Amino acid sequence: MLEVVSVSGFSKCDDTGQLAYLGKAVSARRGGLLHGTKVATTGGWKLVESLVAGDLVRTLDNGFQQLLRVCDDRVVVAGDERRAEHLPVLVPSRAAYNGRPVWLMPEQGMALDQSKLGIGIDGISILPARMLSGVGRLQSQTPAQTFDVTSLFFNQDEVVFIEGGFQAYCPAGRMVAAMGATGAYKVADAEHADLLIEAIAIKGEISALANPLGALPAPIPQEPIFPLRPPMGIRRPGRPGRPNMPALFLRPEWQT
Repeated sequence: MLEVVSVSGFSKCDDTGQLAYLGKAVSARRGGLLHGTKVATTGGWKLVESLVAGDLVRTLDNGFQQLLRVCDDRVVVAGDERRAEHLPVLVPSRAAYNGRPVWLMPEQGMALDQSKLGIGIDGISILPARMLSGVGRLQSQTPAQTFDVTSLFFNQDEVVFIEGGFQAYCPAGRMVAAMGATGAYKVADAEHADLLIEAIAIKGEISALANPLGALPAPIPQEPIFPLRPPMGIRRPGRPGRPNMPALFLRPEWQT
């Protein structure tokens, strides 16, 4: 369900009729994160297109994990495409914990906390973003006829935090999966996914899909922070009569 459906060639001509672009496009019915989407890392939010293999990304259950592979693809949506299952899902600004619009690819797996739905089922379930179309203010649209998508792969299945508090499912790299790695998260079948979507509609909000604590990750340094001795002539803070100054002097790149 979360695999690439098809890859096709495409070309584009300029106003004079000359061939301007020739390449390959991935079917719009697929997963991945649209360029412009921010992902939580050790350095705070980073655009998904700026990530490279080796970067540490914040995950739901396993702390910060290193990216194994990063794949970029160009997606072309036909001008007459109207099928919701083939179009990205638009999350308007403030529909969750996002201050700006967020786009979700139709087959991008999204983690849902079933314990927040009051249906007597606990744990995380993964369902495709296309099923969220029509839930609250989320609707199937397209940001452009042509856009770029990045897919993230780890040593094992992971769920990563993206802006808005959403939690995106990233499968293990295919090479690792072929060596016998097992999936850590359950992907909902059609019947179970329908049940979850109905429960979200009845509840009237999408807290099961968006985590407010995951919406505001702070940069986390990989080096320990030590208090520094203030310069000569500057008193230490914390005692009566002394200035109210922070006890730690952080490096500028750690400050937010």
